[in-house]
Amino acid sequence: MLNKNLSKITATLLFSLCICLFAGCFEEQHPGTYYSFSGFSIASRLESRSEDFSEFIKVLKRSGQWTELQTYGFHTCFAPYNAAIEEFLKERSEKDGVVYNSVDDLPKDLCDSLAYNHLVDITCYVGEMQEGAFPKVNLLDRYLMLSFDSLKNKVVGSDTIFALRRCINKFSHIVERDDTCENGVIHTIDKCIDFTGNYVYDLVDHNPATTIFAQALKYCGFYDILNEYYDDSYTIGLDSVGPTSRVYLTKGDSKYQLLYWEKRKKCFTIFIEPDEVLARYDIHSLEDLEQYAKKVYDEVYPDAKDVTDPTDPRNSLNRFLAYHILPCKLDYGSFNTRSDLMDFFNAGITDPEDYFSPLAPHSLMRISTEVKSRLSYINGLKKVEKGTTDYNGPVRQGIRILTPGEMGDVVQLAMNGIIHYIDDILVYDNEVRNVWLDRRLRIDCGTMSPDFINSGARGAYPYEGSGNRSIGFKDPENYIAINKDYRIQLRPVEKTTNTYEGDAVDIDGMFDMYVKLPAVPHDGTWQLRMSFRALSQCGIVQYYMTSTAPGGEVTNDMWKPLGLPIDLRVNLDDSAVGWIKDDELEDEEAIDALDKSMKNRGWMKGPDSQITQYERPHRDEDHQGRCIISTEFMYSNMDYYLRFKQILDKAGAQYCLDYLELVPKSVYDHYEDKH
Repeated sequence: MLNKNLSKITATLLFSLCICLFAGCFEEQHPGTYYSFSGFSIASRLESRSEDFSEFIKVLKRSGQWTELQTYGFHTCFAPYNAAIEEFLKERSEKDGVVYNSVDDLPKDLCDSLAYNHLVDITCYVGEMQEGAFPKVNLLDRYLMLSFDSLKNKVVGSDTIFALRRCINKFSHIVERDDTCENGVIHTIDKCIDFTGNYVYDLVDHNPATTIFAQALKYCGFYDILNEYYDDSYTIGLDSVGPTSRVYLTKGDSKYQLLYWEKRKKCFTIFIEPDEVLARYDIHSLEDLEQYAKKVYDEVYPDAKDVTDPTDPRNSLNRFLAYHILPCKLDYGSFNTRSDLMDFFNAGITDPEDYFSPLAPHSLMRISTEVKSRLSYINGLKKVEKGTTDYNGPVRQGIRILTPGEMGDVVQLAMNGIIHYIDDILVYDNEVRNVWLDRRLRIDCGTMSPDFINSGARGAYPYEGSGNRSIGFKDPENYIAINKDYRIQLRPVEKTTNTYEGDAVDIDGMFDMYVKLPAVPHDGTWQLRMSFRALSQCGIVQYYMTSTAPGGEVTNDMWKPLGLPIDLRVNLDDSAVGWIKDDELEDEEAIDALDKSMKNRGWMKGPDSQITQYERPHRDEDHQGRCIISTEFMYSNMDYYLRFKQILDKAGAQYCLDYLELVPKSVYDHYEDKH
C-alpha cells in the first residue's frame, strides 16, 4: 500500500505541472453561479429533495438543528444521501451490538453527534479551497479536511480535461458541491463523515505502514502526551465567548468584537517516516531506530550520550521522536500563509516560510512552501534564500512533506492532531543547525503560540458571516502578561493587509508583556529585529530582553532595556530614520548607500519579497519596515524572552506585532540584502 502511495509522487508532480499548463480546460465556476438564489434555505432545499435526504432530515430534526437551518444565518451543510445514512446505521449496529433500523432508533447523543459532525457555522465553498482543513471546526468541535482523490481525465478533441474528486476526511466523497442557499451552502456526500474521535497516537498505532514509529512513540512515553486534548486548567467567562461578548479591540478606524477562545486545546502535528523510508537507512526494527538516533544525537549532545531512559527528553531516541512533533495542528494547507496569498510572494526571491518549536528541547524547524508547486519542505535552503544577494553556498531541497493525495487512504486527521508522511529521515543534527538553519530567520508572530494555531485563528479567513469579529485570547501560551490591562487578538488573514503573510498579532491597551523566543539553532552572535508599523493610533514601546537556564524563572529585576523607546506613530521618512523610496534615488549605488545609512541608525526598509494588494513591495511602504533592537551572543541551550511595554499613557494605543527576525553574524555581516 505504502509503496504504491510513494510511487505516485512523480505522477503527482507531473499532474501539478499539467494543472498549470491546462488550467483553461477546467470546468469551473465561481461559487454562487452553480445555483441561483431562489429563496431556498438549507432546510427547504433539503426538503425539496426529500427522496435523497429524508433520513438526514430526521437526524437534523431530532438534534434540534433543523430550526437553525430554516432561518437566516451562515452555514455549511454536508448532506449524506439516504443510502449513506443506511450504511452508517449498519456499521453502528455492528459496532454497538444493537440493531438500528432507522435514525429513530439511535440514542439521542449519537444522533446529535451525527448531525453536529456535518454542520459548520460559516459558509465554505469547496470550489475555492485547496487541500487542507476547513477554516473553522464543525459543531462537534472537530476540523474537517478536504483532500483530492481519484484523478480522472478524458480527451475532448485535442484537449485533455482534468477532474478531481473532492473528499472530506478522505472517505466521504463530495458528489455535488456548492449548492448555494439563502443561509449558506450544501455539499452532498456519499458517505457519512466519521466521528469516532481517535487521538493522534491511535492513527500512528493503527497504521500498518508506521509500525516502527508507533513502537518508538510508546517506548519513549509519548502515549500519554499525544492522548491529551483539552487543557482543564484554562477558564474564561462565558460572557466573553459568544456573540454577546462585550469585549472590543480597535484597529485603525474599525472596532472589532473579540470572541474569546472558549477552551484551550492541546493539539499535535507528527511528521512520520513510514517503515519503507526507514528501511532505506537499514532501520527495520525499534532497536535499529534506537541505534540510529544514538549515532546522530551523541555527536550533537555528547553530555547526554549516557542517558538510557527512553522517557528522558535528553535521550537520543526521545529527541529523535520529539523533533518530529509540533505542539499544534498544521494541515497541509496551513504550514505557511494561506494558499490564495502565496501569489503575493516573489517566488524568484524567496518562498513563504515559518519557524516552529518542536517538542525536542531547544530545537527549531523551518517549513517552507514553494509558491509555484505549492509543495512544502522541512529545513530546505534555496540559493537565493539565506538572506543574501549573491549567495553561492550549498543548496538543499529539504525533507518533503507528502500531500494528502500522495498518502492515499491513510487517515490523517484525529481529534487532537494530524499526521503527515515525509520522504526522508528527519534529524536536528549539526549540519541542520550550523548550515541549513544558519540563515535569516523571519518568524511570523502568529506561529509563536500554539494557541494561535490550535484555535484556528492563524490563517483564518475573514469568512462570510464573521462581521467585525475576531478571535481574542486570554494569556496565550508563550505570551506572558505583566500588566493585565490589554486585549490581544490574531487578525484574520486579508488580501488588503500589508502585514507579513497576511496576519498579525494585534494588541491594545496599557500592555506590558513578554514572549518566549524560539531557540537559535547554534551558539553565536545574533541580531534581533522587530517589524515596525507606523500608525497615528499606536503608542510608544520600550523593548527589554532577558535569558534563563532551561525552564528558569523570569523575575522583574532581570530585564535589560534594548535601546531607547520606539515611537510607533512616526513614519520611516522622518529625518531620524531617513527612509527614501528606491525609485527616488539615482541608482543602485545610492540605494545601497541609503540602506547602509539607515542600518547604522538601527533601521531597515521592509522586505521586497512580498508585495501589497497594490503590487507594491513592502520595501516601498514608508510606514512599515524593521528596527534593529539587539545584537548579542546567544546560546542555543538557553531560554530567551523579549518584553514589550507600552509607555504612552493613551487609552487604546495599539501595537501590531507582525514578525521578528533573528539574523546570524554570517548573514548580517557579509550578505545582507533587500529581501
